[in-house]
Amino acid sequence: MKKKVLWIIGIIALLLLVGVAFIIKQTTAEGGDDDKKDGYDTYEVKEESPLNISGKAAPTKIKTYNNNDQLGDFVSTVVEDGQKVKQGDQLINYNINDQKRQDSQEKVDEAQKKVDQDYQNINQQPNNNDLQKTLSKDLDVLNDTQKQLSKYNSQVNESMYASFDGKVEMDNDNEANSGEPILKLVSDESQIKTSISEFDINKIKVGDSVNVSVSSTGDEGKGKVAKISELPTSYEDKSQESAMGASESEGETPETSNPTSNNPSVGKDNSKYQVTVGKINIPIRSGFSTEGEIPLDAIKLPKSVLAKGNHVFVLDKNNKVEERHINITRQNGEIFVEKGLNSGEKLIVSPKKTLNNGEKVEVSS
Repeated sequence: MKKKVLWIIGIIALLLLVGVAFIIKQTTAEGGDDDKKDGYDTYEVKEESPLNISGKAAPTKIKTYNNNDQLGDFVSTVVEDGQKVKQGDQLINYNINDQKRQDSQEKVDEAQKKVDQDYQNINQQPNNNDLQKTLSKDLDVLNDTQKQLSKYNSQVNESMYASFDGKVEMDNDNEANSGEPILKLVSDESQIKTSISEFDINKIKVGDSVNVSVSSTGDEGKGKVAKISELPTSYEDKSQESAMGASESEGETPETSNPTSNNPSVGKDNSKYQVTVGKINIPIRSGFSTEGEIPLDAIKLPKSVLAKGNHVFVLDKNNKVEERHINITRQNGEIFVEKGLNSGEKLIVSPKKTLNNGEKVEVSS
C-alpha cells in the first residue's frame, strides 16, 4: 500500500515539475516577444545608386568642304591630312574671282550714296512725303545689297576657313572636281549617344554630371548630359515618308511642307530615349566604346517608413524620434524624396500610430 502511495506522490510531483517548467517557458517567451515588440527596426537614408550607361563616342561636328567653283578656281589645300587647326585657320586656297565681290561692294556703295543724299534732301524739306517714300525705297535697296555682299563674304569664309577647332581628314585633296569633297574637318569635341529606359529617364536632367571611361584604354574623365530626346527611339514619322514618296512617284519635284503626324506610333515595347553626353574633358577617338555613370541626386524610400500624411520618424543618437513631414513624389510605384531628408539619417520602420514626437524608443537594428 505504501509503495502505491509513493508511486502516486511521485507521479504528481513529476506532473507539478513539468507544469512549472511549462509556465516558466511561456513567461520567458512572452517576455521575449515584448522585448522584440518594443524594439523597432530602422532604415538608413541613402542616395540611389548611379545610373549606368554605355555608348559610342563621336565628334560633335563634322564639316565637309566641297570644291566651290562659284568662288573661283580651286588651287590647293594649305593643310595636311591629320593636321590640327583652330577656328579661322585657312584650309583651302582658291583663285578667287574678285570681280564678283567688287561688283557687290560697288552696289552697296552706290545704294549708300543714294540714302545719304535722301537724308540731306529730307533735312532741307522735312515735310515732303515723297522724299520720305524715296528714302524708304532706297533703304530697302541698301539692305538687299548689303545682304548680297555679306552672303558672298560668308561663302568665302565657309569654303576656305575652319569653322571650329578640329582635325583635318583629306578626301580628294588636289584632285576634287566641282562639287566634290576636298576635305573634312572633324571637331575636337567628343560626344556620346546612349539610350535610357522609360523607368529611368525622369531621374536625370540636362546638365547632370557624368563619369566617363573609355573601354579600350581605361581613360577616365567627366562630361555632362547635353540633350534628352522628347520622343522615344521607337517613334516613326511615317507622314514625312509618305509625303515624299507620293511626290517622287508622280515624278514631281519634292516640295517643302510642314506635315502633322496624327496618332503617331511609338512601338509596343518599353520605350527608350536617346541621351547625348557632351562637354567631355578627355579626348576620345570616334567610334570608341565608352561606359558611364550618372550620379543620381535622389533618395528612394520603402513604403514601410511612411506614417500618415507623408510623415516619418527620424531617430537621433539618443534614440529619440523626431516626427518630420517630407515632400515625396511617386514614379513607377517607387517613392522618391523631394525635400525633408538627408543621406545618412535613420528612420523608424513601421512606426506605431501611438508613437509621438520626442519619444525615446528601443531599436533592434
